[in-house]
Amino acid sequence: MTQLLSIVAAALYGVADFSGGMAAKTHSAWRVTAWSQLIGIPMLLVAIGVLGATEVTGRDMALGAVAGIFGLAGLVLMYSALATGTMSVIAPIIGALGAAIAIAWDVATGGTITTFQWAGIAISVVAVVLLASQGSGARVDKWPIIKAVGSAAAFAAFFIAMSYTGEGSALWPLAAARIVTVPVAFLIAGALHSASLPDRPVLPLVAFTGLADMGASLAIVLALQRGSLGLSTMLASLYPAFTVVAAMLILKERPNQSQRVGIALAFLGALILAS
Repeated sequence: MTQLLSIVAAALYGVADFSGGMAAKTHSAWRVTAWSQLIGIPMLLVAIGVLGATEVTGRDMALGAVAGIFGLAGLVLMYSALATGTMSVIAPIIGALGAAIAIAWDVATGGTITTFQWAGIAISVVAVVLLASQGSGARVDKWPIIKAVGSAAAFAAFFIAMSYTGEGSALWPLAAARIVTVPVAFLIAGALHSASLPDRPVLPLVAFTGLADMGASLAIVLALQRGSLGLSTMLASLYPAFTVVAAMLILKERPNQSQRVGIALAFLGALILAS
């Protein structure tokens, strides 16, 4: 069940990232994030009503709130990076690096990792280097890459914090996260004069992003509570496959040769780490 939930999270995160990145091409990342976070709340409330909870502690809610802050930072950085960089490059960087950070934490706190999985981490590091290349003579725009690295670290922190919540609390830590993130997102969007409802042509993209992101969050929180941090995060880190395929099919993105190798290595690294 843990593996299935993590794979579902990967699929939903992948398509949410693509639609969110597309929306952020014409709207600010904070505007997209604020509204998508709000739109996902009804789905969360229904899920809480269906699943219930056996024991919710203050610690669970506090961890959820902390995770929410990291998740919010990760989303804003990711949407901004996807909107200004090459999606088929940015998404694998976030996925591979975020997974490596999470599994490193797992090992440092007593988790076990095989030699085979260490090879996966090494492959992921090489993938990040190759994905950051723009070809000989090309001008490298470092900001999308820097934002992608920051997003990966923030998402890893989200996964780590959620993994410490109790299984009995079910989805209430995620509710605590949204209680914090939605007001903060709208406050910052308002300060940037970008808190208004998205334009009609973009609103469906933002709505889809919010629902897909919430579905992914529901799945990964349940997986993290029931299984290991390393395995759940590694499987969820396969999400760039869905983002990259969408970018190639819809946006006709064509990475250079080094980046193609990097994309392949990023997926290979994630698959090894999930084994």
